[in-house]
Amino acid sequence: MAKTWENIECEFFTGNTENSMGDSKYLILSDKMTRTALINFKRAPSQVLSENPAICYLDQTSHLHRVIMETPNDEDIRIADVSGDRIVVGVTRGPMEPFYGECSRKPANGLCTFDFKNDNGLLSHIHVGHVVKLLSLGRPRRNSV
Repeated sequence: MAKTWENIECEFFTGNTENSMGDSKYLILSDKMTRTALINFKRAPSQVLSENPAICYLDQTSHLHRVIMETPNDEDIRIADVSGDRIVVGVTRGPMEPFYGECSRKPANGLCTFDFKNDNGLLSHIHVGHVVKLLSLGRPRRNSV
């Protein structure tokens, strides 16, 4: 079972609904991404520019999104399988059976970002972002971010 993938090249903004610090801008290349979030210049400077190599996209109304957001430890969230644009994520929560849900390799306006470092399915530096808007597919312009 594949547990890694190439990112789909694109650029977009994510809609910040939490404060007045503006939206985040993402530049996604096949093997890396850059996230610029003005709020993080004050709150979390390590997230101003991120080189997390893997990104996929979640339905913010899905059970998977809720379970990920409620799981405090990155090591409890893993990639179980990748098939085309379909990514299966497993979340282990204590002694219960793991919960499995799907997200997409393909970006779309209205889905939220889910980026991380992926070591053959073992995840670290997990970041669940806001909803994608103003999506532009294809290789981003060199000076766009």
